Amino acid sequence: MKVVYHTASLIHDPPFEFISGQPVPYFESPARWLTIKRELESAGTFEFVEADDTIDVLKYVSAVHGADYLAYLVTAYTRWVADGGDKSFSRLEAQSAVLPEAFPHPQVLAVAAAIDPGALSPIARAGFYCFDLSCPITEDTYPSIVASARVALHAAQLLATERGVFALCRPPGHHAGTSVCGGYCFINNIAVAARFLQRTNPNPNLPVAILDIDYHHGNGTQEIFYSDSSVLYVSLHAQNDYPYFTGSAAERGAGAGLGSTINHPLPRGTGDDAYCAALADAVAEINAFSPAYVLVSLGVDTFVDDPISDFALSRACYARMGRAIAQLRRPTLFVLEG
Repeated sequence: MKVVYHTASLIHDPPFEFISGQPVPYFESPARWLTIKRELESAGTFEFVEADDTIDVLKYVSAVHGADYLAYLVTAYTRWVADGGDKSFSRLEAQSAVLPEAFPHPQVLAVAAAIDPGALSPIARAGFYCFDLSCPITEDTYPSIVASARVALHAAQLLATERGVFALCRPPGHHAGTSVCGGYCFINNIAVAARFLQRTNPNPNLPVAILDIDYHHGNGTQEIFYSDSSVLYVSLHAQNDYPYFTGSAAERGAGAGLGSTINHPLPRGTGDDAYCAALADAVAEINAFSPAYVLVSLGVDTFVDDPISDFALSRACYARMGRAIAQLRRPTLFVLEG
């Protein structure tokens, strides 16, 4: 199997994030990406390909994300600094990073229905485009997130000749919605790959299935395709855990997309057998959809020893999961998430 990567994935290195009200080291760090790449290299069974610049990344990113949001990502750090956001807090002993200072509440937006995010000060704007405190934007964030999308696109392109490809994306993507970031995610890499596969095919409604096996629900991916009947989104994730406000079994899509969203929320502490039983149901649902491609949001935070998750999957379970997904017998793109 080919593994696609880009070294620019390493330059996004925020100084901290906030968990339970405390600044802590950034969990989704460059060290995690390096560890995964090193372990795959040591296996000796993968071919590594560095993503090139032959694909117009922004063309396909723009097919997923709003223009105002993308413009914000480009200029967020420099405008924030110019507006006085780069204040030194010696107790954090870290470089500066854009984080929201206020989040517009629905009641506020109801009163100010005509609010223009572009008219907000750079310091205020962050809260309009982010739903949590885990997406600090540094001086090096934007080139890194573009490189991550480039990896997903290059890997998707390889599906023309490969049965399976792994996109070693960083930052991850499945929490990023049309115009919002969160959960370490800025650009929804797997959604961008799905649109690429559809728009480079003679059939613009080419059926594509996305299987999300990250511990956390992919709220961004669900939102992007919620009314789209051409993309089936099936997710296995923890019930009543982050991001808290999406992922119930009652969420099934809307309009033309009704029925094309399927959620399998699982209780915390779920182990191998219960997880694989739910995965078997998901595989059957994807088979019934008959997609041309299967895209897998591969989160390995389902592991029993993951520091911020509460499933109890063993190492052996991942081989079982791989065999179950292989039963789909379709070109499959694995995209790294959490």
